[in-house]
Amino acid sequence: MATSFTDGLYKDGGARLTNGTAGVFIPELWSAQLLTDTEDKLVLGNLFGTSTYEGEFRREGDVLRIPHFRDTVVDKGVVPAYGSIGSADKAELEYVKMQVAKGSSFHFEVDNLHQLQTKQGISLMEELVRQRARRTALALDALVATAIVQGSIETAANSGLGKDANSDGGTSPLHGLVESVPLGTGTAARYNQLVDMIALLDDVNSEGERYLVIGTSVKAEILKLKEFMDASHWGGEPIMVKGFIGTVLGVPVIVSNTVGKRVTRKGKQALVGPTHAAAQSVDMILGTAGSVAAVIPHVDMDNYKPEAKFTDAVKARVHYDAKVIAPQELVVATPAAP
Repeated sequence: MATSFTDGLYKDGGARLTNGTAGVFIPELWSAQLLTDTEDKLVLGNLFGTSTYEGEFRREGDVLRIPHFRDTVVDKGVVPAYGSIGSADKAELEYVKMQVAKGSSFHFEVDNLHQLQTKQGISLMEELVRQRARRTALALDALVATAIVQGSIETAANSGLGKDANSDGGTSPLHGLVESVPLGTGTAARYNQLVDMIALLDDVNSEGERYLVIGTSVKAEILKLKEFMDASHWGGEPIMVKGFIGTVLGVPVIVSNTVGKRVTRKGKQALVGPTHAAAQSVDMILGTAGSVAAVIPHVDMDNYKPEAKFTDAVKARVHYDAKVIAPQELVVATPAAP
């Protein structure tokens, strides 16, 4: 039985059974403990996303018009005796269109003999289902990241409108712009950047629950600042106290390696699972809960037994999409200009 060794990992060639199992990992006398792939923290969809509109899609199809009242009421001022108040104002509606045009599908199977020869307590099918769920979560998180980042890129110079990743082609104008704050110069540049980001949300009277998502490189940078040791300087409890979660200037902070530049590594990491790079062009994202609509209106997952095989199989398809609903409630921090 041939066994290969690549990048520190062994793989059973499967010759013991048939050529059909070639390349399938079949453990023999292995430790009962599985080496689980390190999973990235998928926080963007959970923090900024809302599933409010999922039910609407299930009833109305793949396109939804989200109504928005225009501010049409005008103060007519003082009306003198026998004067006319003028024409009456009327309610006017505008619509934000959201569509579901993205999705994933999966198909996998497990042979009964393969499961029999697997270490007791390890379910191959459960692991494949877990990977399927992980892939879906990764795709949806990347969609949320793409929606935010594209929303911060103007469709044309000085247009004041970002790109709508939810539109056909992903370049149509969004109903607003996700503001960007570039990193300045000097020892207090990062601190000043944070202050300016928070000011942008304060300026639109943002009252929702706020979150600041930073990358691992930015976290390392902040931890090295001497001012960081003084919690009061940052307006509350420093991140260091709780490791990955803390507060900066009163805003909860979450660290995610899907945001910003990754920390430079020299070696290969064979056991690190897949990630996405949709938000690597920004250092930080500040926003409020519900500013992005992330919906999964349709899921199919069926198990069956292929007639000509001794296997249990699963087929699945998922439809999902994401759209920035409140661009004024989001701000991204960009790296310093090269």
